Amino acid sequence: MDDKHLHINKRGQKEDLFFSNGKIEWKKSESEIWSELENKISADNVGKTISLKPMILKWSVAAMFLVLIGVSGIFFFYSKTIISLPGEKLVAELPDGSNVELNSGSTLKYYPGKWIFKRKVFFEGEGFFNIQKGENFEVISANGTTRVLGTSFNIFSYDDNYRVTCLSGLVEVISKSNESVLLKPDSHVELEEGKLVMKTNYKTEKAIDWKLNQFVFSGRPLKEVFKEIERQYNVNIRLQPELYNRNFSSNFTIPNHVEDVLEYICKSMQLKYVKQSENVFLVVKENG
Repeated sequence: MDDKHLHINKRGQKEDLFFSNGKIEWKKSESEIWSELENKISADNVGKTISLKPMILKWSVAAMFLVLIGVSGIFFFYSKTIISLPGEKLVAELPDGSNVELNSGSTLKYYPGKWIFKRKVFFEGEGFFNIQKGENFEVISANGTTRVLGTSFNIFSYDDNYRVTCLSGLVEVISKSNESVLLKPDSHVELEEGKLVMKTNYKTEKAIDWKLNQFVFSGRPLKEVFKEIERQYNVNIRLQPELYNRNFSSNFTIPNHVEDVLEYICKSMQLKYVKQSENVFLVVKENG
């Protein structure tokens, strides 16, 4: 054996001796090491978990809040309208126990959701108001406003006519021009050419005779008289323009048929009526 081979052999013997005498001792087994390594890899691959429950809860609360706002808004602006048709009379009950008796062709409107904040109604036509005591009560009409606390009164508000009669309590009547009149029991005011005019020696009980199915006309223009007849019978009455301002005074029970009341008025005013169709009548001078 040459020196080269001898040298390699000795080196191999030395390496074998080194690894046999210098054995490395592991504190954990091979299976334990692989197990820990797999767990670490799994942990690294799993991202952070974000809980959606708080976000969903916030969204739900926000949605409920918006729904509540919407519902309350709808309720707050919801209005109730009561209409008595021509030839019809009815009673409207208000949220506080007050009531309004509506004559034919009248309209009453109010907002139930706002009632606890302010007692206010919008009214056109004729009605008898019996109001419970409490905060101010307002009746808004095209030609004026009536304010009360607790009282009974009658309002006539058709076209350009506006009349208020106080039967009990105190009533404040305000015109569109902000003119104000305070009515005591058994007092009456009318709007004439834009001004509120108090009427003396006025028989206030006559203002509510319509509730007893009575026609009451005290020096009223024929145009107004026949308008009232139209409302009570749901008909159309055509009157010659030159007859508009002729005054008529009478009070009588409302007949069942419109022809009966036309006959009564025409005879007393030297007029005549012609039936043009089922619900249309023409009133002219008797010699016309």
